[in-house]
Amino acid sequence: MNGNIPDTFWTIQEELSLFGGACLLGIPAGILFDLNRLFRRMIPHHHRLTVAIEDILWMLSVAILLLCYASGFAKGVFRVYYAVGCLLGFILYECTLGQPTVTLLYKVLVAPFTGFVRICTKGWLRFVQNNKKYLHKKVFTQNCLQHQDKKVYNKGDKRIKKRGDSDGKKTKTSGQ
Repeated sequence: MNGNIPDTFWTIQEELSLFGGACLLGIPAGILFDLNRLFRRMIPHHHRLTVAIEDILWMLSVAILLLCYASGFAKGVFRVYYAVGCLLGFILYECTLGQPTVTLLYKVLVAPFTGFVRICTKGWLRFVQNNKKYLHKKVFTQNCLQHQDKKVYNKGDKRIKKRGDSDGKKTKTSGQ
């Protein structure tokens, strides 16, 4: 009778252990979700498309985790209760260890980065305020050189035609 049992048949104990492993798989899914949250705190997102792309990438990573789990521990057979167990483990992780993990990772990863960005921003603003007159003069002279209509060259030469004349006649400049 044992010769007719297919290779993918598991006992109740094996299925329960696979379900428990899938529940434990929710912990790495939760850690990936927390890293995603920290990334959003570090770099503010002002567009919904970037948030949607990040969420899709997180879902794809969880799907890859589930497929690797199924191919590694369940002989390549995927069952729906793996996904249910992973979701249950994710919810348990977020309700128990999620917030303490986020605060710890925030203090270790994000706080030094935001402090560095804040120091650089304050230094840049101070530099701009101290050199406002110089920067304004430099920009003003660059604009004058780029738009030469504002400067009058060759005042004494009466043979120069205006820019708007297309008939080719010699006309006087408007300055005389």
